[in-house]
Amino acid sequence: MKGNRVIKIAVDIAMSAVLVATMATALVQEVPHEWLGMALFVLMVSHAVLNRKWLLGVMRSRRKASYALHLVLIVGLLVCLVGMIASSLVLSKHVFGFLPALPGASWARRIHMLFSYWMFVLAFAHSGLHVRVPRRMAPWKLWFLRVAAVAVGAYGAYAIVQLGMFAYLTGQVQFAMVDFNTPLAITFLRYAGVAALVAIVFHGVQVALTAAGRRGRAQGKRVNDQEGGAA
Repeated sequence: MKGNRVIKIAVDIAMSAVLVATMATALVQEVPHEWLGMALFVLMVSHAVLNRKWLLGVMRSRRKASYALHLVLIVGLLVCLVGMIASSLVLSKHVFGFLPALPGASWARRIHMLFSYWMFVLAFAHSGLHVRVPRRMAPWKLWFLRVAAVAVGAYGAYAIVQLGMFAYLTGQVQFAMVDFNTPLAITFLRYAGVAALVAIVFHGVQVALTAAGRRGRAQGKRVNDQEGGAA
C-alpha cells in the first residue's frame, strides 16, 4: 500500500512538471514540446489508472458538492485531452511525423491552443482540490504557509498578465505571440506561478466546501436532536 502511494505521488509530481514544461516550450522548442506532450499523455493515463477507484467513486457520488466539482473538472479534462490528441495528429511533425499529412491544420491549431490552456488550468484546479494541510500545525508554520501562498499567488497573478492567459482561454488569440528574448527558464517559472495560483484558489474552494458541509451536518444533527427531544 505504501509503495503504491509513493508511485502515485511520483507520477503526480512528474505530471505537474511535464505539464508546465510542455506549456513553456510551446512554439519555442518544437521537438521537445511534442515529446513532452507525449510524455504528458502517458502520465495522465497512468494517473487515471492508479486512481481508478477514486474516479469511480466520484462518478457514483451524488451527495457532496465537492464531488460534483471534481466531476466537472474531470469531464472538462477529458474533453480537453480528446481535443489535444485529435489536433496533435494533424499538427505533429515529429512524434507522429510518420503519419500521412492530414487536412485541417487551421482548425487543429485553434483547438490545440484553446484546449491546451484550459487543460493546464483544469489540471491544476484538480490538483488544488487534493491539497491537504494538516489540521494540527504550529501557528508560526501556518502563518508561514499563508504568507508563502499570498506571495506565490501574487506572482501567479503577475504571470497571468505577462503570458496573456485570458486572451488564450477565451479564444481571442489564433496565433501565439512569443517573445524569443525571454529565457525559457523565466517562461517556465511564469507558468509554474500560474499553476500554483490556480491550485491555491481551488484549495480554498475545497476548504470552503468542506466547512459548509460540516456546518450543514452539524445543523442537521441539532434539528434531529431537537425533534427527538420534542417527541
